[in-house]
Amino acid sequence: MSKIVFINPSTVTYWNSKVMNILNYPQTADAPNLPAMALAALTPEKYSFTYVDEVIDEVDYTVEADLIVIMAKIQTAVRAYEIAGEFRKRGKTVIIGGGHCAVAREEVSRHCDCVMVGEGENLWPAILEDFENGGLKKVYSPEEYPCAEKLISPNIHIINFKYYDSFPIQATLGCPYDCEFCAAEHSGGRIYKTKPVEQVAAEILEYEKLNQNDFKADKKSYRFVDSNLYVNRTYLKELLTMLKPLGIKWEGQGTVNIADDEEILRLMAESGCRGFSIGIESIRPESLAEVNKVKTNQVDQYETCIRNLSKVGVIPRGFFIFGFDSDDVTVFQEAFSFIERSGLIDVVSNILTPCPGTGLYDRLKHRMFNFNYKFNYKDDNFWSIVFTPKKMSADDLMLGHWWLGAKILDLDFIWAQLKKHWNYGPWENIPQLTLRERIALVKAAARLGRHRMYKSQKFALRAAFYPKTSDFKRIIRHIRVSELTSIIPPVKNPAL
Repeated sequence: MSKIVFINPSTVTYWNSKVMNILNYPQTADAPNLPAMALAALTPEKYSFTYVDEVIDEVDYTVEADLIVIMAKIQTAVRAYEIAGEFRKRGKTVIIGGGHCAVAREEVSRHCDCVMVGEGENLWPAILEDFENGGLKKVYSPEEYPCAEKLISPNIHIINFKYYDSFPIQATLGCPYDCEFCAAEHSGGRIYKTKPVEQVAAEILEYEKLNQNDFKADKKSYRFVDSNLYVNRTYLKELLTMLKPLGIKWEGQGTVNIADDEEILRLMAESGCRGFSIGIESIRPESLAEVNKVKTNQVDQYETCIRNLSKVGVIPRGFFIFGFDSDDVTVFQEAFSFIERSGLIDVVSNILTPCPGTGLYDRLKHRMFNFNYKFNYKDDNFWSIVFTPKKMSADDLMLGHWWLGAKILDLDFIWAQLKKHWNYGPWENIPQLTLRERIALVKAAARLGRHRMYKSQKFALRAAFYPKTSDFKRIIRHIRVSELTSIIPPVKNPAL
């Protein structure tokens, strides 16, 4: 039997969480790579298919395999090249796919035997056939193999889900918007495709066979990896109606304007949505205009959006970007004041990064001073500065980013924000903590105290005894994520 090994490169690991070790909880990553599962579903039974995720596994370069497939995104491209090089030294045939291939296929081709550009549904069968016949091409692209009209269901059985917090699922592909900084066009395209809701339901029911646990807090949730769920309202309504009787918990993402749709918000909550990510990007209208984000974002709607999500029990997650031409050193305090006032709990802060293949890259490449795909090598996120900002120094941009990061990860701040959210409840479909979950938090607090993690201990005890607390896993996640404050240097607000 021929063997295929699929590798998801990473420059970070989730195995070293001090909190999870203290609590004797498993070290887990967010979710496995869905494209790997799609390729496995397309692979004939005469092949074995092994999934290796560097977030939780070490790459075995001595493995016996006929094909090595590596996924490359811009943040992990250098690591992908390193892995490919090691396998090619050993005479293995290496294929690299992923979003990075769409914008740098010539570069990628220097590090592998075959480049897979675009969606696997249309390319993978042809690649396997050519490989079997000894005629593997250097590049497979949508120009030669048109994109598939249907989205395939994944083969979930290649994954050991005990190492992950959630099940990945996809109902739609693509996004019609043209935000200047976004490279999603190269992975999903501008044409919005939808998967029949019956197919999504069947995938969830298959996952649920692996999701049996008497302790509800240990059951896995679902993560919709769709770029934007709120594009086709009719389809989304049908999807949410289908999800409601399944009794799952899920998270997804979409645009700010979803919060104006009361019916959709109600259906989201009733169907089990517990968190929803929105691309706030900036609280300054001129920054939104700069990157063509005004089609979906209006600054004066942000607080209403966040409040409306919280009212139905959905925790909003806001994504911010810093480094726009209109940003100066005052933007960080401005952003934090907004976050605190609005009640945002989950906040993701990134530095504006001109990725190849985007309009932003074309506009800013003459101002770039540190771009060779190694800029994110240590963090796997957009946390490095690669161009000269207009209204502040690069040092001030980094200092402001670190300062804000420390503020939003502080457990006292998170507790205050969570209380604001819970005070919108209780919600009929979102139960408060059970006695068993509260006892587990008290035990967790005792363990944290023995290791002198007093702030985390205080947070766990607060959650255990506050009557309106809900979502055990979220409490643990906040404690774990707060560990990131240990890597943030003590810095002052650059505006002060």
